[in-house]
Amino acid sequence: MIDPPFPQSAALSKHRLTPQPNRSQPSPRQKPPASAKSSDEAINYIPGEPSIDLNETVVHSFLSSELSTPLLDELYDNLWLVARKYGKSVDPLHRQKVKAREIVVTEDVKLHLVWHYNKIYIKPMPLCLLNHDFWDMYLSLPADSTSSNQGASAIPAPPALSFDRTIALGFIRSYALLVRHRVDFMLARESHLFPADLDWVEWSEFIAHFRALEDEDVAKRFHYGQLRLSRLNWAVRLFRPSHAATWWFYEIPHWSTAMYLKQAVGPLLFGFASLSLVLSSMQVLVSISGEGLGFHHVGASSLEDMRRAFWVFSVMMLLLSGLVWVLLMAIPCTVLIWQLAWGFKNRGKPKPKTPE
Repeated sequence: MIDPPFPQSAALSKHRLTPQPNRSQPSPRQKPPASAKSSDEAINYIPGEPSIDLNETVVHSFLSSELSTPLLDELYDNLWLVARKYGKSVDPLHRQKVKAREIVVTEDVKLHLVWHYNKIYIKPMPLCLLNHDFWDMYLSLPADSTSSNQGASAIPAPPALSFDRTIALGFIRSYALLVRHRVDFMLARESHLFPADLDWVEWSEFIAHFRALEDEDVAKRFHYGQLRLSRLNWAVRLFRPSHAATWWFYEIPHWSTAMYLKQAVGPLLFGFASLSLVLSSMQVLVSISGEGLGFHHVGASSLEDMRRAFWVFSVMMLLLSGLVWVLLMAIPCTVLIWQLAWGFKNRGKPKPKTPE
């Protein structure tokens, strides 16, 4: 048994939990108290989830649906290709605002700490993770714990049903990185990331117990911090994980065909304009013979000067178009190769500790 990572006095959810024995019929729910923060009344449901009782199997299923990230776990060995392997690489909320990112609240845990252009997705804090009794009853064993005293028994005892507490530890540590200052706390409340009645001092006392956690103390997903959605999309396309809903997107970015067409219009127009310019320049070059350019004649006529200017301009357009296309291909490829080389070089190195 492992003790909860924070003392009872620091818990932000003060409810006492009273699990009910397994029954074929659901047990009657106690009416939720008016104040979820200060009440120490005993309840027989998951804190913050009055419709879910404290049956161990039900709680395990709830935690798995709320916190498990099987898709990212499956991609874990290849995530170094698309992200920096350092779990504390998370910008606090005020920095997200500085970078002009909108805080988008989502209940889909696979999107937690995933950003896309001008938005970042964050999952709200489950109230049960702020409760000391909940940790003591359901997060006190590692996920692979098994019953002891099997000895020479002919039939081994079934494994103890438990949820991997390192996942919960990693999730709360992500909040320790997101909410570091009072302004971060205010932004979190405004975005409904945790209960509005929390106090800054109480939050600081609670979250201080998670700030010292290192990557080896948390689940694999939280060995990485913020993840970029566009790069995760490419990871799904390359490695085809079985947990992906599609083989084209990690998360479908748009739900309207018009948005995809809008994004495609710009590149298509640029390609069409470039091709038209190249073809026009080639047509000019073919239509003007070398003898009519007057390069070797002194005192050429005005018509010959115009032909020569058009010919030179067409050559310059061809060279410029070629240079633009070379840069468009070479710069992204160079950056991609550099990132892959950096990631491969640093994927096995210990990560530096940052001062808190």
